[in-house]
Amino acid sequence: MPLPGTNTGSVPGFLATTARLCAGTKIMTEIYESSPARAIWRFFLLTILCSIMAAVVGTLVQRGVFERAGRNLDEEIGAFEVSPETISFQKEPDTPRRFKLPYITLEYYPGDTFTSEDFNVDRTSDHGIVILPGGLASWASVNWKGEDVFYASFLPASMLYASFSGGKNADPNSIGARWEMFSGPGFAETLKKDFAPNAKKEDKASSTEDSAPVLTTGSQAASFALSLLTAIILLSTFARNFLEIGLIVLLVSLVQYLRASTLPKGIIFRNVLTIMVYSTFPAQIAATLFDAAGGDRFISFQLLFVGIFFVYQLFAFRAVIRKVCPQLERKDDDFDDSDF
Repeated sequence: MPLPGTNTGSVPGFLATTARLCAGTKIMTEIYESSPARAIWRFFLLTILCSIMAAVVGTLVQRGVFERAGRNLDEEIGAFEVSPETISFQKEPDTPRRFKLPYITLEYYPGDTFTSEDFNVDRTSDHGIVILPGGLASWASVNWKGEDVFYASFLPASMLYASFSGGKNADPNSIGARWEMFSGPGFAETLKKDFAPNAKKEDKASSTEDSAPVLTTGSQAASFALSLLTAIILLSTFARNFLEIGLIVLLVSLVQYLRASTLPKGIIFRNVLTIMVYSTFPAQIAATLFDAAGGDRFISFQLLFVGIFFVYQLFAFRAVIRKVCPQLERKDDDFDDSDF
């Protein structure tokens, strides 16, 4: 059933259109008169499909890295031991340690070993997790005018324990997770105040003394982190593709609209918008898969997408103009793009 306001015509289905667009520009002569609403709807569907493909490819590429990190954690710490009051390592629980894991730094400070000066002392990462007896915090940082700015999420041990135990032993009076932003040493000072052994504890309405600690191995934690990465790739890819590509199409279409008087008769703005939206399909697929496979180390998603899109839409317009204006004969020295 066609979308409201769309042309019914003989426009191929979504998958067939996508495949033919990736094979060349000849299909543009068949679909350039179709409704822009249909093109935008299919662009939305393609963005979802590309997000799923990016999540699958990114997960497969990173799976081995996370599995090795999990095995290394198993050897080093044994397991994470979580009780309603504390978080600790099973092996050598009283020894502070720091691990470099995929994308993040894991820092562990048992007892009263944490000081503000110890936090991320080597500055080898801009993302990390800090574990203190009373809870953990995940963080990301940027350097703004010579000062570190931290975006942090705090998770008390009681809440983590309730999560691992299926929520059956949740303490209704425990402080929940929260997000905060800090500049300079404020993040480390808050960590010490909230999660160090001498941090003030609120009175409990229910006793947790009989609650047995929950053990989570490094491999289990790595598996959870990989699942989290999959979700992050899926959501971030969709947001990036939909917003950035949509903005590019809008800007380029507006430029074409401003020079509409130079377009051949028979091509109106709605045709231009349809051509532009469909021209993003090959570029979005190629740039998304290349980026998910780790290609961003060599060329950014934005640069690769714009390069492919710019070249493709040139050939697409050329094919459409030749159909609309067949009287414009091709010169002998013109290159032949009929099979592109």
